[in-house]
Amino acid sequence: MWRITGPIRCVVLLLPLLLPGIARAASDTDQLQTCRDMQGKASSDQALDCYNRAAQTLLDKTTANDEAARPARNHPLAAEWTATDELIRVYKQNYFLFYSHSSQPNNTPTSPNPNNQVPASYSLDNKEMKFQVSIKGHILGKKRHSLWFGYTQLSFWQIYDTAHSTPFRENNYEPELIYSYHPEQPLRTPGMNTSLLNVGIVHQSNGQTLPRSRTWNRVYIQVGLERDFGEYGKLTLLPRWWKRIGSGTFQEDDNPDIADYLGYSDLEARYYHDQFLLCALIKRHSLQLDFAIPSPQILDLQLQNTNLHLQFFDGYGESLIDYNQRHRTIGLGLSMPFE
Repeated sequence: MWRITGPIRCVVLLLPLLLPGIARAASDTDQLQTCRDMQGKASSDQALDCYNRAAQTLLDKTTANDEAARPARNHPLAAEWTATDELIRVYKQNYFLFYSHSSQPNNTPTSPNPNNQVPASYSLDNKEMKFQVSIKGHILGKKRHSLWFGYTQLSFWQIYDTAHSTPFRENNYEPELIYSYHPEQPLRTPGMNTSLLNVGIVHQSNGQTLPRSRTWNRVYIQVGLERDFGEYGKLTLLPRWWKRIGSGTFQEDDNPDIADYLGYSDLEARYYHDQFLLCALIKRHSLQLDFAIPSPQILDLQLQNTNLHLQFFDGYGESLIDYNQRHRTIGLGLSMPFE
């Protein structure tokens, strides 16, 4: 039976993103051909007007592409959490790493709870696809007070392991309820402005049964700080502190020592620039770096609303099943801009 190999599989996955650009390029060519056909059949003023309209259309598309290709729209933090009539909005990063390489796949996940010891089966592939989808929706409130529902899903797909039918190695599901407050004017502090306060309750699990089940619940408080450097970009800091809740007895806890590895807080730092976005997510024993630039133009084609995305991770807890296993991964793919 014919199989799609790894490199061809990536092309197939990217093809739907390329087709709209191909169609737009064909449309531009048709418009110019119409102007050429008018020569000798219409007055010079009519032909010139046709070329002017074609040039203006191309200029409008180029301007729109430049705006859409930016790694992030440089909105203030408060704008990301202002009540809206939109059904859904972007929450955390949304990316698709078509190739992610791990230094040490976790073949036998462990936990202090004997019920969560995973027996060895087969060796995992050290390359896979990793992707994250994250959205939020406004529920209640307006102006400076609002209540939101957020959902983030992080998935690890062994897409190159055709010998085992390309299984999903791990999915992490993270619904949360968030109350957000931002003052009418940011509170000025030395070097930064305090623009936001979020209070949330979050559940995170991998949806598995024993012995692979991993889960925890937390309440947290998060502060939003930002500093605008004008033409040199903007820095945003989002420190967050949490407390675990509802862990139950040791026999009921899938991962009783998870705080020893993931800690009680994290810090997300974003540096926005017109031409790139750099994010760092720092936890107790881990660091994740994300770097995004506008997708390169290939053969006069520009992918819309996408960035070329590079990610590096080192430490514990890249996924819940790996919460107490240290490894290093690097991945390359595409991402969608922040709001």
